[in-house]
Amino acid sequence: MTVAAFVISCFGLLVACVAAWYGRGQKRAAERSAEEAKRSADAAVALAEVDAARRAEEVAESERKRVRFVLEHHDGDVYLLQNVGTDSAYGVHIDTGGMGDQDEVVDFDEFQADSEHRLFLAVTFDGGQADHVVVTWHHTEDRSDKPRSVKLLGP
Repeated sequence: MTVAAFVISCFGLLVACVAAWYGRGQKRAAERSAEEAKRSADAAVALAEVDAARRAEEVAESERKRVRFVLEHHDGDVYLLQNVGTDSAYGVHIDTGGMGDQDEVVDFDEFQADSEHRLFLAVTFDGGQADHVVVTWHHTEDRSDKPRSVKLLGP
């Protein structure tokens, strides 16, 4: 009987060792899973911070209204082209569509914020002339950015 008790005790010890070993493996797997979840949460927080900063920058940029051209009728055939934005425009080209005066300057190296230029625009009766002015410019002084343009209604 003592031999049977010894065998049963050894078998119990073996089962306890296997259970301890299995439990230890489960603990390590749970710890790895928790570490991975923490890394994932940290990455999500960092990504959210970067995204929030990018959105805030986009909102601030759109609120700046860097360059905004306005064409206002002044007197007779005289119109004022104004940059009512916050920044200067570079490499400005004004296409009057044939409505402008022949001697008129239509290119500027720099068109500063809050500045204006007089345009003499007249509509003829041939009906083939344009009714708008197209202004093209760059935001950077070296003109390395993509040119932007706006179509402004004239006479």
